[in-house]
Amino acid sequence: MNGEESRFNPFPGLRAFQPQEDLVFFGRQKQTDDLLWRLRSNRFLPVVGASGSGKSSLLLSGVVPSLHSGFMLKAGSNWRVAMLRPGKDPIGNLAAALLDQGVIDEGGEDADIHRQLLEATLRSSALGLIRALRQTRAGEGDNVLVVVDQFEELFRYRHNRKIKGSRDEAASFVKLLIEAARQDELPIYVALALRSEFLGHCVEYPGLTDAINRGVYLVPRFSRDELKQAIVSPAVVAGGQVAARLVTRLLNDAGDDPGHLVLLQHSLMRMWHRKQRDEALDLEHYEAIGTMAEALSRHAEEAYSELDSGQRRIAETLFKALTDGTAGRPGTRRPVTLRQMCELTCTGVGEIGAVLEHFGRHGRSFLESSADGRLDDDAILDLSHESLMKAWTRLASWVEEEARSAEVYLRVAAAAALHREDRAGYWRDPELYFALEWRRETQPTEAWARRYDDSFEQTMHFLDESRLAQERAQDGAETRARELENEVDSLRREIERLKAPAPADDSSR
Repeated sequence: MNGEESRFNPFPGLRAFQPQEDLVFFGRQKQTDDLLWRLRSNRFLPVVGASGSGKSSLLLSGVVPSLHSGFMLKAGSNWRVAMLRPGKDPIGNLAAALLDQGVIDEGGEDADIHRQLLEATLRSSALGLIRALRQTRAGEGDNVLVVVDQFEELFRYRHNRKIKGSRDEAASFVKLLIEAARQDELPIYVALALRSEFLGHCVEYPGLTDAINRGVYLVPRFSRDELKQAIVSPAVVAGGQVAARLVTRLLNDAGDDPGHLVLLQHSLMRMWHRKQRDEALDLEHYEAIGTMAEALSRHAEEAYSELDSGQRRIAETLFKALTDGTAGRPGTRRPVTLRQMCELTCTGVGEIGAVLEHFGRHGRSFLESSADGRLDDDAILDLSHESLMKAWTRLASWVEEEARSAEVYLRVAAAAALHREDRAGYWRDPELYFALEWRRETQPTEAWARRYDDSFEQTMHFLDESRLAQERAQDGAETRARELENEVDSLRREIERLKAPAPADDSSR
């Protein structure tokens, strides 16, 4: 393999295109132009589409570089861009993005103190973002763009009962964005990427529905010509070629499903990584990776097979923790901190870091981390894309197992709560039997249960007490059965005695 090509792969795979990769971002020029036009007329730009439709790439590698190049008329080319995901601390993450990405200058103050002050300003009112930029922003001629990727994370955060005040915090975050985009004093623009199946959740926030209706952009699917550009042009930029027959095969296999785009990108990345120096990508490379149908699953399984038994246990726990496949909700990524993973796996940073590096190294990118360099307790770990949950057969099985396990645990927890309120009794078989079998097989821990509620100790105590109550009931039933059996034996002997013939009278002799 050509070492230079291995360092520069024009296809990102599962992850989104980044702003610095605009030279290999093809097929979305019309959509980029449409978004710039909308942003000129409406400073609040919601980009909505199905998982894998390219929302994030369109914003990060389409819109952002175009703004820096001055393609939005009258706004100029001086832009300060903050890119973030809501995660489990939306306002805190906004403050970090504003500071770390140079939108707001830190000055000479301590970074931690400056962030605390900025967070306090943001939380002070719905105008907090405007005030923060007015007070501390350098460069009066600069425009500001706030890009909120994976906006649907805010809905999960809002309903997280374990985080005190999450509902109010989520609502405040939304107000900050809406008010910043609505005012005319400062040139502040807001763009967000939202999965279409979560669009209905926007009604939970006052003003958000109207803001979305005014500027929503539904990401269209690629036309066949656009998809061809996305396949051929990056390879040409990188000095390679794609055989015409392979292009046709890829276009046919991708079809009209927008969710196949990420699988296509992964397949192209995989083929490019494996090809020799002067080879054009062709059908033999495509078949060798398992085609679009199996390439991702094979690749992930290959990485998993390289781990030892201890690392495999960590990997299983890690991937289960990073997925949210509970019943009745779309499968989504579920970021966790490194500290949480240490608790879940009962291991240290080094062991988890090794597995993270293994699945996140160049050419794989199955996992990603917010850490820049050395991992710390607050580093955020995440899947690179939701498609991994469906395409990797082993992970799909893990997701299903986790969903079933969570369902059993929450059912027991609900029964335990009712018992504490004297509204229900202890469990009995068959429910108790299956719950005890679940506990024996999965061996749940308090760290695992905290993903779902905070009643682990009471829930396990309820199971133990239910088992003891049933054993006592069974012992009592067995004792009573033995007593009844003895009584029956006594009656039987008495009946036999009464039926026996009377002994002969010897006095008549």
